[in-house]
Amino acid sequence: MQNESVIRRRDLLALIGTIAGSSAMYHAMTSLGFASESAYKGPLKLAGDVKGASVLILGAGLAGMTAALELRKAGYKVQILEFNNRAGGRNWSIRGGDSFTELGGLKQTCQFEQGLYLNPGPWRIPYHHRALLDYCRRLNVTLEPFIQLNHNAYMHATRAFGGKPQRFRSIKADFQGGVAELLAKVSQQGRLDEFVTKEDQEI
Repeated sequence: MQNESVIRRRDLLALIGTIAGSSAMYHAMTSLGFASESAYKGPLKLAGDVKGASVLILGAGLAGMTAALELRKAGYKVQILEFNNRAGGRNWSIRGGDSFTELGGLKQTCQFEQGLYLNPGPWRIPYHHRALLDYCRRLNVTLEPFIQLNHNAYMHATRAFGGKPQRFRSIKADFQGGVAELLAKVSQQGRLDEFVTKEDQEI
């Protein structure tokens, strides 16, 4: 019996994410049955005999605030308890003058200029998060386009290119050119059985 290398689903998804990005990995997860698109069809319609009942919600993240909104619309008395001094959970923005203390106690103060900000939590809303997008529309939340790729941005790795930052467009061109060259070589009849050269491996 031959020794066969077995790859776990987790490793396969990690490889797909590394090579093709998070979007491709999410679609692969969907194909394998580990993720599915939202079945959200519109505003929730809660029913029941409220009779002055009160609800206490722990946490003012998106889930907690959504639950509070819907329960209050249904007639419940709602109160939210939040540990942090702000609402939003993992969704928040840091602007100039904001301070943040990390778990280890290190405190950082943001010195962005006016109008600049950073979202240290989730950065974007995928198109298939229909419920969240619907709440944004209903609550008049301002959305901005997310520029996911900037070909002029610099990429840096200490152990690559002599430690000097490189433009993304240059790395992408080299990567695609190298792949195209390898594909051209193996597509020639008889070349599939040849060994990959050391130079090709390095490329």
